[in-house]
Amino acid sequence: MGVPNLAEKLFVLSGYLKSHDIKQQEVADVLNKTLTTANRKIRGKIPFTVKEIQLLHDQLDVPILIFFES
Repeated sequence: MGVPNLAEKLFVLSGYLKSHDIKQQEVADVLNKTLTTANRKIRGKIPFTVKEIQLLHDQLDVPILIFFES
């Protein structure tokens, strides 16, 4: 198995958002970012900060471990 790579982690995040009907616009609103920036973060083009991960957890109940496990 090994350590999950970024693409695997983001696949888990994207799947979680879809399965919980959390729209990218909701992520953008929570992060106070544009939809384009939120999309880039979800796709792994721009990394999430620790503060952003905490915001997603606190406001949308996204598990923190989703950013660290595959």
